[in-house]
Amino acid sequence: MSDQVEQMTMFDEAPDFRLTSRYRSGVFRTRAELAEGLRQEGRDEIYHVLSFGGGTQSSHLLEQHFRGEIHYDYIVFSDTGAEPEFIHEQVKWWQRRQQEIGNKTPFIITRHSNMSGGLEEMLMRWILTDYQRFQMPVYCSSLDRKTGEIKPAGMMPRQCTVDFKIIPVKQAVRRAVLQKHGLKSNQKMPANVGFIIDIGFSYDEIRRINTDQSPQFQYIRLAYPLVEENLTTADSIHFLEVNQFPTRRSRCYLCPFNCDGDRDIGMDWDEIIEAEPLSFLKACWFDAELRRVQLGGTKIMNSIPYLHYSRRPLAEVYSIEYERLKDTYASKLKEWVNKWQEVIEEKWMKEIAA
Repeated sequence: MSDQVEQMTMFDEAPDFRLTSRYRSGVFRTRAELAEGLRQEGRDEIYHVLSFGGGTQSSHLLEQHFRGEIHYDYIVFSDTGAEPEFIHEQVKWWQRRQQEIGNKTPFIITRHSNMSGGLEEMLMRWILTDYQRFQMPVYCSSLDRKTGEIKPAGMMPRQCTVDFKIIPVKQAVRRAVLQKHGLKSNQKMPANVGFIIDIGFSYDEIRRINTDQSPQFQYIRLAYPLVEENLTTADSIHFLEVNQFPTRRSRCYLCPFNCDGDRDIGMDWDEIIEAEPLSFLKACWFDAELRRVQLGGTKIMNSIPYLHYSRRPLAEVYSIEYERLKDTYASKLKEWVNKWQEVIEEKWMKEIAA
């Protein structure tokens, strides 16, 4: 059964992750199975870690931990550098709750190892220097150089979650445990140590699961406890609503998976426009700059990139809102661009493009 067909039929009856092709084919295993596998390798000192994104699903898992329903040795939030401020506020809210209930689990905030400015830094580096690696799932169109015809051409791979969230979490807990053992960050992990990092994918997101084995560290496994509980995104949101907890969905302000009202999946451009108009204008700036640089022919990217699924300029899709906001925030936007130009020029020692 194809993934697409499976996604269409998986809710026809009571969900059971064990019946899905990804579980049956061994793409992922349960937490218990992963722990047993690590023990069979002689790794009997196993650390359980929550990769906390500040949104609905990982908050559901965090509250389960606070209630003693699931155990974590570390909670790690990886700052992608492009979350809306309301996600940072939700992270702070959960930190306050942890303090109020007296939970002592270490709560670590980390970032990309060499681009601490996260996705904004990656994009600015791509725009302003000869940096070629692009790590976002933008919508693409192809240009026929002979006829000038532009056609939809799929979407780039979603590498940002791995590079700016999952890998920094792995690196952070690795440093913490090495330090606990009196070792430096460049030293080898003790042979009896293993990690299981929980990712907050829900049952309805099972297509996002590609592996339970970390490609970077052979002693780290990835688990998906909400999938094991057969819980959907809606289930997590309902749980949070019933308990009067924050319910904002985790995402970056420039995420191409943001939608409009007619394609609402809980993450939308309207929310960014209303809550953080300057962030919306930053997204419009990035959207236009990506095409300007790509069409200049200096990048290996062959497709024309767009942040909006319609493959139209974001400022055009929301022209009324853009025209209403652009003058009000023009000086702040310019200040933000100038600041990044200074950072990129100093840090990466490249000539800023004209």
